[in-house]
Amino acid sequence: MQKKDNPARSSSFGFILENDLKAYRRFLLDSGLPQVSFPRGTVITGSGTASSGVFFLLDGVVKVSVTNIHGYERILGYHKKNSLFAMDGLKHSEKVVVTTTAVTPVSALKLSSEDLADLFRKDFRFASDVVRYYGEVLKLMCYDAESQTSNSVKAKLANFIVLYMQSEDYRTLGYLPFSQSELSSAVGASRVQIARICAELSREGLIASEKKKVYILKPEKIRKLVSYHGFA
Repeated sequence: MQKKDNPARSSSFGFILENDLKAYRRFLLDSGLPQVSFPRGTVITGSGTASSGVFFLLDGVVKVSVTNIHGYERILGYHKKNSLFAMDGLKHSEKVVVTTTAVTPVSALKLSSEDLADLFRKDFRFASDVVRYYGEVLKLMCYDAESQTSNSVKAKLANFIVLYMQSEDYRTLGYLPFSQSELSSAVGASRVQIARICAELSREGLIASEKKKVYILKPEKIRKLVSYHGFA
């Protein structure tokens, strides 16, 4: 969901949210909002618990996930600097839906709905960009819901790969930095299923993998496996 240099790709979105609100970092830092820090591994907001507000991420990585009644975790995405997270926390009287966890040490600014309203009055451009940001996140969640309706785990994995390939991380690293266990959590499948599909894709020459690294050798063939065709 990062900004793209190529205007033709400006409508695309990605699995990692970073720098969408970079232009307002100084504006928010100067607004007197409380700054909070979380050690690695901290559950910042927990599904089913009362909302504690929304956070603007200054530094660190935050994982967004859901857990079913059997305790199985599925990763929805990651936040990095200059993005808003725990966005289901605007209503303090309601419980949040997703769990946000500090993957690394995290520093952030904490905002209430009243804080946001005050900031919107101060800068209408900020209000407009936050609405746009929420729209992009909604699009990502709609994509996730569509992806999970697929009966094919291979299609779900292909969806995830194609989505992640749009991220700044992938363009920098040149590979997907995930273990098979992390891939299984990301697509809502078992590790055994993912291991079998990765082995199949490797035999076909579509990917190559090593510990926590998945290289995409034939992206055009991976794209033919997706169940979702709304990528830019």
